[in-house]
Formats: sequence, C-alpha cells, structure tokens
Amino acid sequence: MDVLKPTTTTSPVMDLTWLDKNDQRVLAFTKKTGVEGGGLWYSEDGATTWVNKTQALADASGTDIKEAVEVVGIFTPPPTVGVVRTGSVVVFGTGTVIWVSSDYGATYTSKRTGGWRGNAVKMIKVHPWHADWMLVLAKRPNCTNADHALVECPHDLMLTQDLYGALTWQNLTQRSNGKIAGFVDFDWGAQLCADRDDPKPPSPTPSEYAIDCRKFNLKDETVLATMYEKPGDYDHPWDKDVHFVTTHDLFSNHKVVVRCGNMFEVIGNSVFLAYSNSCPTDIDGSPRRPHQSFSGVVLYTSVDGAVSFEQGCVPVALKQEGYEMLTTHDSTGVQIIVDFKVGGGKGPSLFASSVYTAGPRDAIYTLSLTNVYRAPMGMGSDYARVEGLPGVYIANQLLPRSGDDYEYDIDTGAPLVESRITFNGGGNWARIPAPKTFNSAKCNRCTGPDCFLHLRGTSTWASASASMPAVYSSPSAPGIVMATGVSASSGGGLEDDDGGLCTWLSTDGGISWKDAAEGSWVYEYADFGSTIVMARHSGWRGEAADEVRFSVDNGACWYSVPLETAMFVENIRIEPDGQRPRVVVHGSACDKSVSDKCSLDATNRTSASVPGIMYMVDVQELLAGKMSQCTEAEYEWWFVPESSGSKSAKCFLGRKTYIRRRGESKLCFNGPDWVRPPSLSNEVCACTALDVECDYGYTRGPDGACALLPPDQMPVCPRVFERKYLVSETGLRLIHADACTGLTTLIPDTDGQGTCIVAFCGDLPNEPERQHPWAVVVGHLLFWTALAGGVFAWWTYIASRGQRDWIQDKAMLAAELASEAWAKIKNRVRPGRTNPDDDLGYFQPLAEVPASDRDASPGIFTLR
Repeated sequence: MDVLKPTTTTSPVMDLTWLDKNDQRVLAFTKKTGVEGGGLWYSEDGATTWVNKTQALADASGTDIKEAVEVVGIFTPPPTVGVVRTGSVVVFGTGTVIWVSSDYGATYTSKRTGGWRGNAVKMIKVHPWHADWMLVLAKRPNCTNADHALVECPHDLMLTQDLYGALTWQNLTQRSNGKIAGFVDFDWGAQLCADRDDPKPPSPTPSEYAIDCRKFNLKDETVLATMYEKPGDYDHPWDKDVHFVTTHDLFSNHKVVVRCGNMFEVIGNSVFLAYSNSCPTDIDGSPRRPHQSFSGVVLYTSVDGAVSFEQGCVPVALKQEGYEMLTTHDSTGVQIIVDFKVGGGKGPSLFASSVYTAGPRDAIYTLSLTNVYRAPMGMGSDYARVEGLPGVYIANQLLPRSGDDYEYDIDTGAPLVESRITFNGGGNWARIPAPKTFNSAKCNRCTGPDCFLHLRGTSTWASASASMPAVYSSPSAPGIVMATGVSASSGGGLEDDDGGLCTWLSTDGGISWKDAAEGSWVYEYADFGSTIVMARHSGWRGEAADEVRFSVDNGACWYSVPLETAMFVENIRIEPDGQRPRVVVHGSACDKSVSDKCSLDATNRTSASVPGIMYMVDVQELLAGKMSQCTEAEYEWWFVPESSGSKSAKCFLGRKTYIRRRGESKLCFNGPDWVRPPSLSNEVCACTALDVECDYGYTRGPDGACALLPPDQMPVCPRVFERKYLVSETGLRLIHADACTGLTTLIPDTDGQGTCIVAFCGDLPNEPERQHPWAVVVGHLLFWTALAGGVFAWWTYIASRGQRDWIQDKAMLAAELASEAWAKIKNRVRPGRTNPDDDLGYFQPLAEVPASDRDASPGIFTLR
C-alpha cells in the first residue's frame, strides 16, 4: 500500500475535537514541551491536512496581553441541546484570555475571564438544557502556592449564560452576599433530569424503585453544590465545615440540605454524597449518634432531586483514601470502587480497591470483588466496563503467591496480578482462558494445561510514569474488546512479563480471545466496529512505530500500511460516533538511534522541544474501492455465544440480547449514515445461580457460597436496621437490572430486592447493634415476669376452681411445646452447636469465643 505522509506539529497533540456533523472541521491542541508552548491546529478536510492557528490566537489577544498561548480545552455546542449559532467554538487558554469563533475555528476574537485563569480551573459543567450556560470552579487568583501549602485555596464558582455570545461572567461566591466563603464541588440540578423533554425513568422491579425525574422541583437556575461559610474553614479533605446546599436562584439564596456533605456526583437521576464522619451532627443538624463515630466518610443517596438523603449502605467504612464510582450499563445504578492500602509486611504498601455492586435505590451495596489492582503511580483501578454488553466487566486482582485466594498477607514486593471477567454484573468472577492455539509462538507462555490471559487495565494506561494500552471497548463496536497483556499458566500473572507481552483481541464479548500482534499496540474501532486499526505503542520500552495495521474482517487478516516517518505513538483517535472508516494516529517524533525512519538526530539538535506527528488513516481510501456499502442482506442479529463456537445465545442479566451487526463473513462498510437498530432483549431466561449475588452483609467464600461478614466489620445500615430492606435468609439477592423469571426457586422469602414475600422475614443475623440474642431473651423474660405477676394475682384472688383445673391441664402441653420451641431457637441462634461447653463460653459475658465460632467464617479480605 502507499506510504502514509505525516503532518508535523510544533509539539505533540494533546486532544482533538470534531466540530461539525460531517466531521470535516477538526481542531487539535498541542502540549508544551521544552521551550515550545502549546498551540492550536485546524483542519477543514477531516484531519487530512492541518494549518497552525497559534499565531491567530496571539493576534486576537491584542498587544496588551502578555500571556503565552497555551490551550487547555475546546468547547462546541452539542447538536441536541439549545439553539446556538452554527459554527460556534470556544477555546480556553491557561491564562485570562478565552478565544471564540463563529466559523468552526477558522477565525478568532478574544474575551476575558475577569481575573480567574484557565490553568486554575478545577471543574467545568455545561447546562444540559442550555448549551450556552456554563459553570466554572476556579481557584481564586490571589491564592499562591505558598498559601496552598498551609490551607486549601478558596475556589469561586463562575457563571456565564452567554457562552457563545458576549461571554460575560458572574461570580456566584460574591452573589451569595457573604453567605458563602468558597465552593468545593458543584453540578447543575438539571443534570438530574438531563432529558427534560423526554425523561426515561429506570425500570427495575418493584416499581417503587423507578425514579421519575419530572417530579423533581428543578428550575433552569437550580444548582447543587458543597461549600463552606467562613474563610479558612476548608483546610483538609472530608472537612466537617463543608456542607451540601441547593439553590434555585443562582445563590442569591440557598438551603443547607446536608451538613458535612463534602463531595458528590450526579449519576442518572440520583445524587451520591460523601458525608464526613468527623461531623459532630447528623446530616439534619441533630446531635450525632455515638455508634457512627468511625473515621472516613459515609455515602448518602438521594432519589428525589436532592430534597432528602438516605444513608447508602456499604458493608465497610469508606476510608479517607477515597472511592470511585462507575455507572452500570443501563445508567440506573452505580458500582462503588473503594480505595485502600494493602501490604507493608512483605514489601511496600500498594493501593488496591474493593468493588461493591448496586442494589435497590442505590442504597444497599454488596461486596463483589476485593483487592482490585492499581499499578504503581497509576490513576484509578484496573476495573473496566465492557461497553455495549450489559453486565460484562474486566478487572485485575492482587493475589498471594501461595495460590490461596483467601490468604490475607500479600507480598506487595512481587504481587501476583490476575485478570478476571464477569458476565453477570459482578455476581461471579472467573479467570480469562487463553486461546488453545496462537498466531505467534512468542505470545504462548503456557507451560501446563491451565492457561489464562492477564490484561493491562486503566491504571497502567493512565500512569504517571510510562503507560501501556489497556482493556478497551466502545459502544459503537459491541462485542469487540482489545488489550495488551500476557498469557500465563497457573501461578503466573500480569507483572510476570518475561518478554511475552502481546496484544489480544476478542470479537465475541470476551468469551474467546486471540493474539493480534506481538508486543504493545494501541487500537481503535472505526465504521461501527467493522474496521480495527492499530499501531505499535511506545510503551515502557520506547518502541517506534513505522507502520499502521488495519483489519476489516474481525482480525482474521491484517493490512500493513508503511509510515513515511517513524514515531512514538501515543494514541489513535476517531470522531465521537466512531462512524467513519478513518482515524488519526498521533504521537511524537523519535530519534534515529531508535529507528532509521525516525526524524530526530541527537547529533545536530538545536532545541529541547519534541515535534508532534499526526497521520490520517483512511481505510476506505486505502482499499481503493475494494469494499462497497453494506446492503441489508449483509447484516445479522449477532449474539454473544454461551461458549466459544456455541450457536446458542448467552443470557445477560436474565435476557438473551441480539445486536444488529455486519455479518462476520461480509466485507463491506456500514457508512456514516447507517443507524444501528435497537438491540432485541425480549427473550427472558429462567433464573439460575448466575442471576443472583450475595446480599448485603454476605460475601462469597472459597466454596462459592455466600457467607456472613463478621459483625464488627459492618457499619450500621439504617435501612436494614429499620427493616425497610429485608435480607434474605438465603444470603442472596437479584443482581441489579436482572430480569430472569422464576426467582422464588432460588430466593423463596424475598423478591430479591429487599421486600418480603412470605408471612415473615427475619433480621440480618450479623447486623451490628441488633440486640444480642441473650438481650432479646432477657427482654422477653422481663415481659413474662411482669405478666406472670398479673397471672399470679388473678390465680390467687380471682380465678374459680374450674378455671384453675383447665389451666393446669393445658400447662403440661404448653411445657412440652415450649421445650421443642426453645431447642429450635437455640439452633437458629447458634446453628450446629451441640457442645455444652461451647454454649457456656459463648454466652458468658467477656468469655473467650470458642474455636468453633472463630473458625466458622472463611477468611476474607477487608479494608484495614
């Protein structure tokens, strides 16, 4: 094939933004390297050729502005929100200048921020109903680095309601008239009902869990925020002086809804709020109950538009290391990823995470997977949602080298890291089987019959040191998953590289895999998944790419396209919808000592700056008419198979899902105008063990059964304590968004979502602060003693002889029944215990817990 020719930029590209619906006008901004500042580049032919617009920005700034041109963000109005002028573009710089364009970035004028700087911006949110309304949380200009070393710099909340017009700003801190000293977090209230004209309430069962956001008291000006009232109050994370507030008039007035509410997220129609446990009061301002004095934060949720909040129940205290949230595929729930430190005894401490899956109303969470890996200097946890396939996630887990998954002491100096996959929303996790045959012998590191794949995750891709391409999927290409990683027999893992690093491909949603290339390659999917493009990634070894490969038949065959100039590839980008068979490969120039095709020569370099390089890869043009547009006959209803080669569809969350996709053996392009029809999910499956997970207070033991967590490791859950949510005696519940039929065969006493469906459901046996069984007995004894006193008085002074004879006859029968009932109560409180010595030790105050109790629960990993 013809050699691709590059575009060379003054420095490497940071990001690209496509501006029009035909994806012809594109902006790219570059990063600062050496003495070269960041710049802006413009294309009007779909990223094929580029023009440097950096000087145009400098000219627009005027001679009175002495700030260097360095771009940090580009904003364009989404086509579905509001009515704004066609061609509007807003470019934010690091200083106090903002550039605006009305012709898709061809020409610019400048505006001022009013004092705050672009490089001091912490967060930006555009109104979901008004594309020209924007909120910016920016550090106050007079706060220096020296100030920040002593106290958190105050942040102001800035508002514009004419982003693509006059671009004027209001300071909402000042608008509060001294009632607010600074802001910590914020979001538009309208985000709770982003589809205002056509909201789509979730549809789990029972119906009481559906949220209709049209009933929320939301106005265009509603803002949710956390703030502090006095200067200097905010001096550390999870601060008791930070409060969650709402306003309906842009902070002319506001209401404190949750005291000590620090950080929050709006996900779907719900608000998730972190409440500081150093708070002296409950969320409503009433005195704090002593039992809630543990450190860290408590998660609260609101499903009524931030009017009221309910404690979200996570069966562990959220420590100050923090936590992440990941929405479920249906956007109606979240998974909480709690960060903590592991190790220190056999090596340095590492950050790891535990994943808790969503329950009804996002209020009841249960442990799904623990010790999720985070690479050293990595950002985030190795936990990825596989897009387009409900319930499919891939994670990496830290394990002890002993092979015992339930051994607590992990050697963090040489950890075993293994990949896991779930097809049922985290209800069950399994290793990822390696392929039986390999395209490259180098990728086969299997030495025994049991061999698995271990794939790089997010923490390695988003690394502060050297990155590596991670597990990647796209909603535009359902079923396709790629990753870099290694194969290994039992006992080997992700960090045991030994030169066997390869790039892996699955086209059936993670059921089966094949090696696509030796080494580390970065990848992207084009034309709705019909085309896969990849290029060698520089990775840890600094490898240069001198070719780009692409496949139009799901990786069965690969075309190689030579590059005129080799480069260190950083990423491959495609327009947001992934609808055209063309991508942009970008990165930086490399030195000739790496490859003869590199452009830099260390012997005669005159600048410390490193140029950037971009290539446009147009697959349709490269194939020169060899593939035409797909006809309707070339599509099929594709499904994820039960197993590799199976002709039966796999059940996902109680349904078999069929997705319209180009036929596997067809070679044609979908084209940019093709619209994927909605998936078919009307074939409901019978409930099996794969449709349920361990309920709140339980976790899976070594045998796969759900075992009770120790009571001292569980915070109080008000919803459970007050019997608003009833945990099944089976220890099971229905997985979030699962729609299987016949659940009572697995969970006979509840509906799988906390509602009792039989005459009576008991309490959670290990719940903290629930009265000890003997305390219940003592309470009963006091009651019966009082009652006995009344009966004695009646017997002695009131009852006739006939009444006394009748009572004596019935008392014998009652005694026998009571004896049998007490035996059942004992077995329920202490199942299986028959040793009288154990009984005595168990119930004696301060007595040592007998061995039979200590060893009853399997060892589990918990937060320290």
